[in-house]
Amino acid sequence: MMRDDAAFNALYEQYYTDVYYFTYSVLKDHFLAQDAVQETFLKVFRYFNSIKVEEKKASWLFTITRNTAIDFYRKRLKSLEISHDKMESIAIAAEAEALKNMEKKSIHEQISALEPQFQQSLLLVYEHGLTYEQLAAHQNTTVSAVKSKLHRAKKKLRSLAQ
Repeated sequence: MMRDDAAFNALYEQYYTDVYYFTYSVLKDHFLAQDAVQETFLKVFRYFNSIKVEEKKASWLFTITRNTAIDFYRKRLKSLEISHDKMESIAIAAEAEALKNMEKKSIHEQISALEPQFQQSLLLVYEHGLTYEQLAAHQNTTVSAVKSKLHRAKKKLRSLAQ
């Protein structure tokens, strides 16, 4: 079936502004309204010759316009909900990170109040990930002495925290 391009162009020229203003009134966004207008006229172009009665083409166009604008509005709502959920999860993560940093700073302040030997042992094990065996080798002592030193350091930290 052959399309009547001249008739489509005439319909486009006649109703473009009305279609744009209608979609803009629904979407309240210039760029989304332009996208909806483009989508509307693509649908109209695709099925233009299926309407035989000329008088019904305008009402058919506005039915397509309304439905397309509503579809775009619904998609926009979904994307806003997703964006809101993402923002909420980012805010929660940022808050958790801030709390973690505050706790870490507080712990470092408390560790700095300890004797240097306790500071070194705690930081090497818990901050830098050394094992008890590695710390014992580093300090030229036994594993049991390292465990004992760490126990005393933790005990002093608890007393400082209270």
